[in-house]
Amino acid sequence: MQIGSDVHNYMETLVGQVLAGDDYVLRFTHEQLSDLACLALNRVRPVYIRYDIDFLSALPEERLVVLKQHVDKAIAAATEMIVDDRRKNRDDDGIEVIHGSQYAEEDSELEWYEKPLIGSK
Repeated sequence: MQIGSDVHNYMETLVGQVLAGDDYVLRFTHEQLSDLACLALNRVRPVYIRYDIDFLSALPEERLVVLKQHVDKAIAAATEMIVDDRRKNRDDDGIEVIHGSQYAEEDSELEWYEKPLIGSK
């Protein structure tokens, strides 16, 4: 048995169906679509199955509608996060970068937080 091929999360199928639509494919880059999928999938409860056809034949239509509604809400929330991405408007001038030496100096004294709590015997 291999989890990736024998068992899968049906919610990935539902999220993928929505994100494959022109509304998303034409609006977002491949990287953004991947982020959308991750964010949306983290907001919905996974439904692990073996075979889609068996699952769908036993699933009441009302329950499928509810699952699709959960996916729609999760994708809407994920879309807001991608559209309002704070990372794209960063001001790099305010970030101070400090470069330290690669190796610690052998003779330097330990800081207070580096000193052992228990003394040597």
